[in-house]
Amino acid sequence: MAVTPPHIPAQRPEPAGPVAPAAAGPGTAVEAAAAPGIFAPRPEPVRAGEPTAGHFVRLKLRILRNAMRGKKSRVWLFVLSVFFGLWAAFVGVSLFAGSSIADDGLRPTLAAFAGASLVLMWVLVPLLFFGVDETLDPARFSLLPVPRRTLVLGMLAAACVGIPPVVTLLTGLGSTVGAVLDGGPAAGAVAVVGAVVGLAVCVAASRAVTSAFAGMLRSRKVRDLAALLIALAGISCNPIVQLVMALVENGESKQAATIGQVLSWTPLAAPFVAYVDAIAGDWHLAAARLAIGVAGVALLLWWWLQTIESAMLGTASTGAAKKAKTADGRPVRAFLPGIVRFLPVGRFAGLVGREVRYWFRDPRRRASLISLLATSVVVPFAFTFGFGTGSGEQEAARQSAGLSGGALVISLMFAGAFVGLVLVNQFGNDGTAYALHMLTNVPGQVELAARAIGVGILTFPLLAAGTVAVSVLSDHTAQLPAALGVGLCAYGISVGAAGVTSVLAPYPMPDSANPFAMNTGQGSAKSMLSFVSMIITWVLTAPLLVAFLLLPDGFQWVLLPAGLLWGFALAWVGTRVAGNLLERRAPEVLIAVTPKRG
Repeated sequence: MAVTPPHIPAQRPEPAGPVAPAAAGPGTAVEAAAAPGIFAPRPEPVRAGEPTAGHFVRLKLRILRNAMRGKKSRVWLFVLSVFFGLWAAFVGVSLFAGSSIADDGLRPTLAAFAGASLVLMWVLVPLLFFGVDETLDPARFSLLPVPRRTLVLGMLAAACVGIPPVVTLLTGLGSTVGAVLDGGPAAGAVAVVGAVVGLAVCVAASRAVTSAFAGMLRSRKVRDLAALLIALAGISCNPIVQLVMALVENGESKQAATIGQVLSWTPLAAPFVAYVDAIAGDWHLAAARLAIGVAGVALLLWWWLQTIESAMLGTASTGAAKKAKTADGRPVRAFLPGIVRFLPVGRFAGLVGREVRYWFRDPRRRASLISLLATSVVVPFAFTFGFGTGSGEQEAARQSAGLSGGALVISLMFAGAFVGLVLVNQFGNDGTAYALHMLTNVPGQVELAARAIGVGILTFPLLAAGTVAVSVLSDHTAQLPAALGVGLCAYGISVGAAGVTSVLAPYPMPDSANPFAMNTGQGSAKSMLSFVSMIITWVLTAPLLVAFLLLPDGFQWVLLPAGLLWGFALAWVGTRVAGNLLERRAPEVLIAVTPKRG
């Protein structure tokens, strides 16, 4: 009986065509390799095309749309941000339209100062207060084959989508009112082009500066210097305000006209002044100013191109490890920073020490220290001396009076409120690390009180020093106790309001190396929450201001203990309410501050 051998399937597919015999010659192997089958060359991959700026714009719009799906709180915050943006646009359009219909002698100077102020706001405000809304985080493109030039242009186009860019564009278009009335449609067209170029300057300057500072702030040795430089930049805006006030009040100011003429030939203000030359018929000057704006945008994009790689790939620098030193023979106390070792060792002291250490070491919190430094030093000086520029009898009277109507006391109300408002999203900086506090069952009131004490320890010494310096320089030390009382009261009230806000409306911070970055739409959300808390603080501090105006000069010192008690009471009430809410909503807070991936 014959045995049938098992069937072994072919390991390679048979060629579709006839196979040449083996004795066909030396070219047989080559011909076989060229035959159809697994040896055939693979088809060329389908090319999807290079990414363009339009892809980034559509990506941001899709992210913005998806972020508000199923989240009514974000929708309401977005609606409130739209109304707030409309109000800001109305104010900006009014200012630019007013400068465009001024006299021929004042128009170029006012336009230069208005344009430069708008650009400086785009540069300084994200650094000092709200942060940059980086919906398209450049770090997410670090592993993708996207050229840096395409990435910069795409992120620039995406940055022009949102509420702040629309407000800025509408503000710049306010100049078309005077341009059309005095120069006709041609001058109006120049004003429109200038507004568009000015918007590009604002966005490019903001992104380039934040990208550069994000890289520098990863070095702890440079962070203190960067904070000081930005605070000095904020202080330098005070003389500009004085010059503009002198120009508006007196109708003329040689210093303001000189500075305005210089600014009009820089990218800060050149695009916004081009329509003035168009009204006068100097079309070559108008073209030159627009070209200066375009050149400024190109230079800023080149700078951004040089720093975006470090912003994407850089990591926080770490210093050499230092050996811990014991304090007073107590090893546990050695873990506390020296500035809080006066507190009894325990959970509260540990939380305060953690806050102080994080404010010094965390890049995002160190970026917020810039705002603390600015409000602690700039605000008292700006309120006291910012409106004292004039000429003739007005300036002599102001110089002899020193302070006008208690400007120092009012400045401390603003400064104390600003310092407390850095806690409006205090859990967002922790992110998933807040889960450790939940696992260790930290009471909500202890948590919030420790965070407030940590900020106050770092801020109030500088705020008190600045207040004392202003009162001594103005020769009005009698108002010092009242000013400190109002400042402490405003800080306590803002801490209570920020505590409640941070528990009811927390939001995540982006998983980005950029300390100034904000998540989708959170720049507007944070500004709205801060604005509401600020209004509450001012309303509850108003009784102290009324008492300051009604009390005789010899009894104004009473406001120091009164402000301390009033601020402490409201801070205790706000912290107690927020603490109880936190203990009930801790899981929701953790979910809200957890960065969303994907």
